Amino acid sequence: MTKRLLLLAALLAPVQVQAQAGLPVVRAGSREVTIVDGNHLKKNYWYVMPERSPEVYHVEIPRRPHKVTFITDRESISFDVSFGSTHRFMIRLDDGRETVTEIRAVFKPMPEMSRSAGAPAGPPSIRFTLGDNDKIYIQGRLNGGTPLSLQVDLGAGGALIKKASVPKGNLTFDDSITLRNSDGVNVVPASRSNLLAFDGVNWRSVHVAVADNVTRREDGIVGNTLFLDKVLEIDFDRMRLTIHDSLPDVSSGWTREDIVLDGVVPFVRGRLRVGESIRDGWFMLDTGAYTSILHSEGLSKTTKLTGEMRRMLGPLGGSPVVPVIQVAGRTFADVNYSARSFDGDSAALGLLGNDLLKRFNLILDNQQGAAYFRPSRTAADAWRNPDRWVARVPVVAVLLACVAVIWRMNR
Repeated sequence: MTKRLLLLAALLAPVQVQAQAGLPVVRAGSREVTIVDGNHLKKNYWYVMPERSPEVYHVEIPRRPHKVTFITDRESISFDVSFGSTHRFMIRLDDGRETVTEIRAVFKPMPEMSRSAGAPAGPPSIRFTLGDNDKIYIQGRLNGGTPLSLQVDLGAGGALIKKASVPKGNLTFDDSITLRNSDGVNVVPASRSNLLAFDGVNWRSVHVAVADNVTRREDGIVGNTLFLDKVLEIDFDRMRLTIHDSLPDVSSGWTREDIVLDGVVPFVRGRLRVGESIRDGWFMLDTGAYTSILHSEGLSKTTKLTGEMRRMLGPLGGSPVVPVIQVAGRTFADVNYSARSFDGDSAALGLLGNDLLKRFNLILDNQQGAAYFRPSRTAADAWRNPDRWVARVPVVAVLLACVAVIWRMNR
């Protein structure tokens, strides 16, 4: 038996070498590779691992024909991809090690959507409400359990359930994942195959992980993973999520913008102006954030508060720093925002929270990589801005101190 196995291995080895010899070869001195996937530049995104050959890269938006380019520190290679296509090439490191790399224009395994018996005709539509934090909430069930309040968070990488709500979901934990969120980086329990149901719409094989950084308002979170091969319409006028198999009519009042996907999270083209700095780039569409978080060298955690203090002082305060957001043909100059440290990535503009996004009705076309915006009935609503109230405290304190000094001097 051993001799037969050795003979079989000897016969197969030349076939494998010959097959790989016909592949295009890209040389690389570094293991880090930049990928341009359609409109998305992913700097140093790929790490060459010969020990895992072949390595498989799934394109972001498989149904949209586009170009994918792998760029090493030595050479580059490009392929025109279309749905269902596969492209293979070799990356050869300086030490002679080689990695077969495969580009696939297909979806990774995803939850399968179906309709319940007796569901009304037409695209499935799910009722939602807006919480006091402006976030989107829908009512659903996991595995036939008790009702759950679930937040629809396009900024989430997958489905999560709050630790305290696990008994409501009839979950069996048979996996674990590394979860990165506001609690840090933690290995958490996960359940690989679950039935999730909302308003007569069902998803099978939903992967659910446990998280403990969700609020009292929700039992869990669902994200764009459920809609990757669909067109998702979020109608803030009708308070409905509608799931389309193809793009609906967008001829009346809709503005189209390109999107890219970071994993499953959508980013839209936009512009951010802070003082004299004007940058074009990408905003995350983050319905799971209350306020926008902006990424600029001209902003800091104290910029907004000091700006509100200067505004209260009128001409004495000078001109405060006010960020201006441009997206989908509209300009927002008085937004409620916070800032994060700028890391030099000029294309990363930050994220748009739902206090801004609710001012549009939104159609997210995951099939062709586009988003469509039309102003909603809340487009002209005033912005909640708690920093204006906080800023009044030190300003009023200073004014009272000045009055006290003047009073004492004139006694």
